[in-house]
Amino acid sequence: MRFADTTALKIAMIEASRAIIAAEPELTRVDSVIGDGDHGIGLIEQLSENNFSTPYDLFHAVGLCLVKSMGGSSGVLFGTLFISGLEEIKDKDSLNGVDMAAFLSGGIQGVIRRGRANPGDKTMVDALLPAESEMNSALKSTDDLGQVLKAAHKGALSGVESTKNMVSRLGRSKNFREQVIGWPDPGAMSVSILLGGLANSLSQD
Repeated sequence: MRFADTTALKIAMIEASRAIIAAEPELTRVDSVIGDGDHGIGLIEQLSENNFSTPYDLFHAVGLCLVKSMGGSSGVLFGTLFISGLEEIKDKDSLNGVDMAAFLSGGIQGVIRRGRANPGDKTMVDALLPAESEMNSALKSTDDLGQVLKAAHKGALSGVESTKNMVSRLGRSKNFREQVIGWPDPGAMSVSILLGGLANSLSQD
């Protein structure tokens, strides 16, 4: 799918939300091991019951909902991911791969500023930055939205894998030090699931 309008993006967000809900038992298990237990996402009801005029309106609502439904630092950071990139799509009725990459890149920079995380701190940033890198590589050959999101998902998955060898440096999990080695970061996992759900929905013709 080269372009997606607001309706297609809304459907994709609902699919991504379902994917995260399905993964909740595993996310909770990892959370409880490394000491960060505030994951959860409640987007489906809000998205299903409301209509949105533009991608900007949709993602603004998503960001606010994530802050309220997830709570804690995770909710703030995932909300920031959606809200900080809004300026890049404010005049768009539909998004292609270039638009989505700009939107997500703006969001990633917002997360880094808000969370003050660096690569290697074992956070969602360790999935977001590889996702951004793969997106930018994909854009050299295509502006297809689905393909760009598939590339982002691939990068996020590699980032999740890399967090298994990291020691947490931020948040409550930093108190567990070497005990977290071998476990992926749950925030990074959530990023990969989110991007995978978007890619699966928006890669369909």
